[in-house]
Amino acid sequence: MILFDSNVLIDYWRKPKELLKLNITPDKFAICGVVKSELLHGARTNEEIDDILHFFHSFNLLHTDEYDFEGVGFMLQTLRENGVSVPLADVMIAFCAMKYDALLWTRDGHFRLIQGLYPELGFYFPRENDG
Repeated sequence: MILFDSNVLIDYWRKPKELLKLNITPDKFAICGVVKSELLHGARTNEEIDDILHFFHSFNLLHTDEYDFEGVGFMLQTLRENGVSVPLADVMIAFCAMKYDALLWTRDGHFRLIQGLYPELGFYFPRENDG
């Protein structure tokens, strides 16, 4: 399973032909609630909101529960104690990737900082013909 970070989806959203090449299916690709929120936050029109909401059906949704937020809090504390400051949203996405043993597809350098203390966080790097 590959978990998309919002920055990758935004790049592909702007290039629909490239997005189609990914052949997105819920058995291969996932998003989490934070990514959904970030994508909706960037919508500029009601039509774009509708398109994004429809787009979400292409993905497996990785769910979180109340205990996951405790885990995120412990991660944030560990990161802070080790001098690493990263956004809450990035830690939530990283936690979700690790919880579901999904590879994270991102272009955000904060996740490398997280991986420094949580080596179980894995990344997806597409081959040239993967998109």
